[in-house]
Amino acid sequence: MSSANKYTLKPSLSEKFKGIIWKIETDEKQTVVAIETRDVENHTATFSAFDFRTGECFFREISVEDSWNWGIDRVTGGLVFLHGYLMEKSPEHKGIIALNRKGEAQWQHFNKTLYTVSEEGLIAYNPSIQPRFHELLSPLNGSVQQYPVKDYKPVSRDIIIPDITDDIPLNRHLLPQNISGPVLYSMFNKKKFFSFHVKTGEGYTQKLLVYKGDTLILDEILALNIQKFNPEAFFIQHNHLFCICDNKQKFVSYLV
Repeated sequence: MSSANKYTLKPSLSEKFKGIIWKIETDEKQTVVAIETRDVENHTATFSAFDFRTGECFFREISVEDSWNWGIDRVTGGLVFLHGYLMEKSPEHKGIIALNRKGEAQWQHFNKTLYTVSEEGLIAYNPSIQPRFHELLSPLNGSVQQYPVKDYKPVSRDIIIPDITDDIPLNRHLLPQNISGPVLYSMFNKKKFFSFHVKTGEGYTQKLLVYKGDTLILDEILALNIQKFNPEAFFIQHNHLFCICDNKQKFVSYLV
């Protein structure tokens, strides 16, 4: 964080990774965040999980066999669920690996696909069987609890994504004059969150500002010398602000 001692908003979690942060998923009820990172040059993917409230590390940059072909799907019940793919270069998922807090595979199914997470458990299906029938799986061990299942209640997720706006006259005094492109904006818990780009040399710098009233409480540089606008800046969930900085290699969370 820039000028770390100047601003009052301090990180509850701050982690730098070797690879590029590819995906972030949070548990809808627990304070667990899972982070997928990828090393394009070495064609490998790694997975990490933390408590974003306390900063505790559960596991960091662990891998699985054929890691490039696996990615984070969801996080629920404190478990991190990975998905594979039906075939190479296909977006359709196939396979489930459930990682526990030690980063170990608690269970796995290679012939099933995770469809969604419900209050009753995991909703999955076999992509090789048509027509498709959903089934209810136990998150703890992957056992079938009900087949087929038609009625279930998807878990609610309190994720706040910033709005994109070009019109911010009421807040113009809080922002620099040399903004390029739109401003991403959210308001939460009496705080204002802004993300935007400014022209620097031959590229752009992406910044994140947080104000409480007219007092600046966070000034974060998300990316330096990027060649095009980054549409992803931050999101808010479980009363925490989440963002990626240092050109997609650092993850930070703040209690807001």
